[in-house]
Amino acid sequence: MNIKLGTYEIFSRIVPGSLYIFAVVQLLMVLEVIDINWHIMNDVSIVSSIGVFIAAYIVSEALDRLALVWFRIFRKRGFSAQVLVDFKIRHQDKWKIDFEDNDLHTLLAYIRTKDLELSGEIERHNAISIMLRNVSFGLLLIAFNVVIMFMLHRDSLYLIAGFVVLIFSIVIIREAIKFRQWFYSGIFETIIAYRLDLEKIVKPIRNIARQKSSKKGYE
Repeated sequence: MNIKLGTYEIFSRIVPGSLYIFAVVQLLMVLEVIDINWHIMNDVSIVSSIGVFIAAYIVSEALDRLALVWFRIFRKRGFSAQVLVDFKIRHQDKWKIDFEDNDLHTLLAYIRTKDLELSGEIERHNAISIMLRNVSFGLLLIAFNVVIMFMLHRDSLYLIAGFVVLIFSIVIIREAIKFRQWFYSGIFETIIAYRLDLEKIVKPIRNIARQKSSKKGYE
């Protein structure tokens, strides 16, 4: 794994993990279990900040399975297979594609052996998809907290706010699905690119023109 991809993967956990921690703290405050003075947060030390980042990473890793359940509600069953079917239809006039969607890990491993940097760019889409699905799930938890606030205070503004947060959550989960599709397509397209013979499909125009003129001269 290259450093660039590793950075993406770290942020794909820390960003939603921080959102998860905020959602939990918000819920505890709504239920009046704890009371936090937010002005103290301005005096947090670097060591404490690093500790929060580590905790965010761990929390995000732990809740990712729940986020995946939320993700699958919007993603169609057999999503990777459908992406491959669409890919085969687009290229059926040029290529006979025999690999299946369950060969994804093998194909990605092959790309790594050819170009580690390129494989990192492809995997970046997957890392962003993971981050977005966890952010979406974090917003869902916050929307749940806001609904509890509405039930406690009977203020319609809380209900409106919860609805808005839920809409944002759904929009973001759809973006996560889009990035996952780009991840699959990137693997398939790269494998096809390795099969291209550029000498046959890309020819210099000047040389072709010279060849034609030389043939006319011999005639």
